[in-house]
Amino acid sequence: MNTLDFKSLLAKSEFTSKDILYLLAKDEDYHVRGSVAQNPNVPKEILKILTKDKYYLIRALVAQNPKTPKEILEILSKDKDYWIRGSVASNPNISKEILEILAKDEHYWVRESVAKNPNTFLGS
Repeated sequence: MNTLDFKSLLAKSEFTSKDILYLLAKDEDYHVRGSVAQNPNVPKEILKILTKDKYYLIRALVAQNPKTPKEILEILSKDKDYWIRGSVASNPNISKEILEILAKDEHYWVRESVAKNPNTFLGS
């Protein structure tokens, strides 16, 4: 197993400590940072750091993580990249208010993601 594979596995593990995840979230390789973003137990503070990642895929993975809190999803809902906004729209943790805003997005894929979100029609 090479170093990259090891770091990615460590970043995905639910047993990895917050301190190690913090270090891995700053790794130079986007695969490692992406693995941190997908970790089901990644702390909110680390997800917040990853919302500012220069690589769009990392921000999209944060948006897709079902444990990402609503306040971070709200930040990502304003991302310039439609892929991130669409990923936010598909997250089951997104608020109804943000879904309503994203339903009017200029990009069709974002609007389609809103339509596919199971929370779109709840409470209507």
